[in-house]
Amino acid sequence: MSSFDWESFLKRWSQETIDAIGRDRNELPPEVLKSGWLGYPGATEKQITRVEARLGTVLPPSYHAFLKVTNGWRQTSLFSNKLWSIEDIEWFAVRHQAWIDAFLEKSEHPPSESSNNAKAPSSFIADVDYFVYGDQQDCSKIRVEYLQAALEISQHGDGTIYLLNPQVITPDGEWEAWFFGDWLPGADRYRSFQDMMQAEYESFLELRETPVNPVTPITSVSPVLKPEPEAIAATTSVAIAALEPDESPSRAASGPTIQADWHDLACFTIDCQTRQRQGHTEHRSIIRHQETDTVETRADLDLTAIQRWMLSQLNRRLEQPAAATPGIEITQLRVIRAPQTEPSMVVNQTQPLFSSPIQRGEPFKLEVSMNVSGSALARRLDQPVVCRAQCVARHLSTRLETDLGDITAQLAGGNQSTYIAQFPIARLQQSGLYRLKVGVILQNISASPGHFKVPILLVV
Repeated sequence: MSSFDWESFLKRWSQETIDAIGRDRNELPPEVLKSGWLGYPGATEKQITRVEARLGTVLPPSYHAFLKVTNGWRQTSLFSNKLWSIEDIEWFAVRHQAWIDAFLEKSEHPPSESSNNAKAPSSFIADVDYFVYGDQQDCSKIRVEYLQAALEISQHGDGTIYLLNPQVITPDGEWEAWFFGDWLPGADRYRSFQDMMQAEYESFLELRETPVNPVTPITSVSPVLKPEPEAIAATTSVAIAALEPDESPSRAASGPTIQADWHDLACFTIDCQTRQRQGHTEHRSIIRHQETDTVETRADLDLTAIQRWMLSQLNRRLEQPAAATPGIEITQLRVIRAPQTEPSMVVNQTQPLFSSPIQRGEPFKLEVSMNVSGSALARRLDQPVVCRAQCVARHLSTRLETDLGDITAQLAGGNQSTYIAQFPIARLQQSGLYRLKVGVILQNISASPGHFKVPILLVV
């Protein structure tokens, strides 16, 4: 039996989902809103045994353990479907043989007879290509004949469904799990139901712009210095940023992501060097304050003295009047579809999801609306604004990125509050879910760059 703590995992996911769906939460039952629980009472062993007898199989351990905690689940993400109760699960072929035949035909396999027995593994997909999981998996590399024996465990909606595959079983009894969609070239496959649910949770966090593992920022640096006989130069970069009064440390940015409401207050580089001179070892440290280009050189590696100097430089920065930092805020993205087809679609900070899918290979243009704030705006921007904008579409299943444009545009100056840049015509050739990442910088005005991550664009 699975030892995974389903109850704690699902409670966390449940509350975060309810918090994320906003106004749509009013469609949930009052008892769900009150309890913060999207699940149901757990299934009994008697219920599970009865259904296993009906299906003629023993359910995999992680799915069995999940059902004991909750007999079904209302919503796994912002888009995915309801997980069936134990009484509603059924072989995929019983309800959706036409879907299976259509997919087999699309995959150049002959339609199968309605049966719960799969054929032999397809000669098209070798083990070396099939048994790949995680980021390296190609979701098109599936053995489509396994659909004939798959177990349907979720409601069918928006062309997607969760399946369990009894044709691939691990030594501990876990069945391979599939996120199958008719707009995918295949399926996202996982070693177990548990792995699939954890991946779905991480995708949910990504779509809601929440770090999976929040990182607390480092507030002090204590390197261990071990000089060697040979000359060594070690460089450490330390960035110190002041937290706003209403910010908690867990919200500080980590990694390369640039957030519009943060700017560097003080940044230092420390070079710790050593060399051999006439039978003895010499050390020195060189500290540079990046913002003021002030350099302190010491003939030692005294960390206390180094920290004291850095703090003195930081205090000087804190005593200076705060300057208005110009920056770019991307306020809206618009997908402009080809003439005589569907109307354009708009996303912004309050409406972060595109309302409709686009067709595979359909031409479209992406339009970016932005504001320039801070001291640059105070100068009224009398000269034309030159901006560089880049956009990349990342396929959430294959992780492959498509460059949608890298443009440099001259925008009209004057007293405008909003500036607009438009990318050239682009196409996305693979079906699936994409995240669009747009970045804009100004080339003739010193300003913080603007970034916008669109959670989802569906290509069918």
